Amino acid sequence: MIAHVFKVGQVVRPRPSCPNLPHDLFRILRLLPSTAGGMPLYCIKSEAEMIERVVEQDAIEAAPR
Repeated sequence: MIAHVFKVGQVVRPRPSCPNLPHDLFRILRLLPSTAGGMPLYCIKSEAEMIERVVEQDAIEAAPR
């Protein structure tokens, strides 16, 4: 199983290879259990949207500061 890389409160953005997410900055709200394949999941939210999303770790990357 892969460990969570990102922390609650951290700002992330979608990887270029993930077209399903809007190109926006997101904040990690919660760490979720891993998928059956061992990929960590995160609950994220953009300040521009009212919805929360669940994404796999390989779909996001740390946002530059």
